Amino acid sequence: AGDNNKSLHSVELVWQFLLENGATRDALLLNIGGGMITDLGGFVAATYMRGIRCVNIPTSLLAMVDASTGGKTGINILGLKNLVGTFLNTLSENEILSGYAEMLKHGLIADPAHFYALLAIELQMPYSELFAPLLSDSIQVKRQIVSADFQEKGLRKALNFGHTIGHAIEESYAVQGRTVAHGYCVLWGMVAELYLSVIKMGC
Repeated sequence: AGDNNKSLHSVELVWQFLLENGATRDALLLNIGGGMITDLGGFVAATYMRGIRCVNIPTSLLAMVDASTGGKTGINILGLKNLVGTFLNTLSENEILSGYAEMLKHGLIADPAHFYALLAIELQMPYSELFAPLLSDSIQVKRQIVSADFQEKGLRKALNFGHTIGHAIEESYAVQGRTVAHGYCVLWGMVAELYLSVIKMGC
């Protein structure tokens, strides 16, 4: 801990550790800690071998709501804070679309306004700021359902929409040694289950 550790010396120590332990361009750096760690680790990941993947696991409230989000990294140098740094693309397009599918599910099962708001946004890479309030809305949908039926005796089963068939699709890829993003499978599952709802139940 401590902003004084967000230095070039600390970066060099991590670079050296990665090099001595055989980290290649396929390595994944996990940054577990507060804002200093996520800033430092993100900078290391962006610069080691011209860039490796990293995941921030923030352990302080400040890091959760600020430093670990938004893709900014940096270190202090020459007495100036965050003088050297980079911007990271926090998620690939595949990962954003995968999560987007789950958000659509929340709208379909509980909040039509949320669903139409999601359809209206223009998905932009690397990140769309329009996602921020919509993420909050999706989390609120899930929170309300889970609070009402914590042990999944009824209402909470709605959160499985798209998953029954989606998991089967996901598994069919896995047995072939192929992978596909979970959200894609859920979306395909939702399409199939909506179709079944129409032809079997007149939905």
